[in-house]
Amino acid sequence: MDPIARTEAREIEDIPKWVLIHGRRKVGKTFMLRNFIRHDVYVTVRRDGASYATGLPLERIESPEKLVDLVAPLLKEGRTVIIDEFQRLPESFLDEIATFHPHGRLILSGSSMRVVNRVMGIGAPLVGLMSVYQLGLLRPTDALRAFQGSGPELAVPLSAYLRDPWLIDMYKGETDLAVFLHKAIRASRMAIPALIGEVFVESERSLTQVYEGVLRGVGAGLWSPGQVAHRLHTTGLLGSDAATHVMPYLKNLEDMGLVTSVDIFGMRRRKVHRLVSQMMDTFYYLADRHQTDEVDRPLEEVRPNLRRMVSQAVERFVGELFSQLEEGRLEYSFDPELDFIITKGRNRTPSTVGEVRWGRYARSDVEDFAGKVENLDCRKVFVTPRVSSASRIGEVEVLGATDILRMASTMGGKD
Repeated sequence: MDPIARTEAREIEDIPKWVLIHGRRKVGKTFMLRNFIRHDVYVTVRRDGASYATGLPLERIESPEKLVDLVAPLLKEGRTVIIDEFQRLPESFLDEIATFHPHGRLILSGSSMRVVNRVMGIGAPLVGLMSVYQLGLLRPTDALRAFQGSGPELAVPLSAYLRDPWLIDMYKGETDLAVFLHKAIRASRMAIPALIGEVFVESERSLTQVYEGVLRGVGAGLWSPGQVAHRLHTTGLLGSDAATHVMPYLKNLEDMGLVTSVDIFGMRRRKVHRLVSQMMDTFYYLADRHQTDEVDRPLEEVRPNLRRMVSQAVERFVGELFSQLEEGRLEYSFDPELDFIITKGRNRTPSTVGEVRWGRYARSDVEDFAGKVENLDCRKVFVTPRVSSASRIGEVEVLGATDILRMASTMGGKD
């Protein structure tokens, strides 16, 4: 398929001068930088410290000192230089390159959890000299535009999963999403845990196990820090089941782009923790229920739980789409139980409330939803693959997959 244009590229292009781009591994940083960000030189730093470049007289650069010698004149000339996986370079390189600010345009990219602190922390050589930009999964609108050719009813759940760019090459046009997910899970037993990132390669094994335990717990559906802490304490990974003991791990995983926290409507300081990646969420959920991270399971055995996870993925994806389009805050509600609420302003005023029923529905389902939200003065939407009756029931708009694709193509919002 054609390269997927990311609207983040335009934002990065609009940032003046020097920029640090960070995000977890496999979110498409390298692809976007190579294909959608204008540059004169592109440098990739290998684990052994050697650099490979396009746009320089030398393709292989043996030392950081030589890289400074080659890059510095270009910055002085006002050129744009991208250095990918820059965190593999020594501190001395950052000290040297900082002396050429504000000439030219330097773009640094890295995936380690510590890259921001290394550049922007107290005493860091580039502190105050660079803007910071975090790159995550494909935005909902970009994903929907890219996969709309699959047909509306497949494009929506497909987009929820293929927002993770590393999955795109794995998709071979399967019309049964369960078949694709089953294949992807079998092929990803090593890849998904590896997405935790380079930081754990440098850490003790016991620390790695705690972080993976947190990911597994959240993926299994444990949304609160207390629930996750209890599980890790029970398995011996934490010395206490107090929520405070797991919060630093959740915070680090959130900084890495692996975990997100969603506010609970009407409950100050309470949040639901989720995995950012729907593929990762599905992987760990099935691992918890069927041990699919260790052994193969036939599709028909796991299909019911795959169906459940696809439905959940669409619920979250649609909520994020509305949040993007309305430039609002995504929230969740337990009382009443609602799939998503978009709020705005410091007072968290609801602008849209929604329920997603990704399957068959009856008029009574819409009426039940209308009853739950009758006291909320905002837009009310009920989202389903196909609208089988009226497109509006009372105050509730009934939206199908075709409407979702149209919104992604025509509505405004944060691009």
